[in-house]
Amino acid sequence: MTAPKPQIVAWSDHARAKAELLGIAGAEVEDAILAGHSRRTRNAHSADWLLKAGGRLAIAYNHPDRGDELGARVVTLWRQG
Repeated sequence: MTAPKPQIVAWSDHARAKAELLGIAGAEVEDAILAGHSRRTRNAHSADWLLKAGGRLAIAYNHPDRGDELGARVVTLWRQG
């Protein structure tokens, strides 16, 4: 059975700093995860999932977050060139 889609998004300190450095609004990232969770792909690195949002943003996140099936946690993000 799969976990329900996330309804709450938390941030790692690293991801928050990256978003600020790149000038990406936190709400943009959170909305992308909540709306695009069904389009995610498995990530082979430090986060469970990878979501490519809007053709220019990649978001690596965990879901469920620390056992909370309604939570997701942004691990890192970057702009795609």
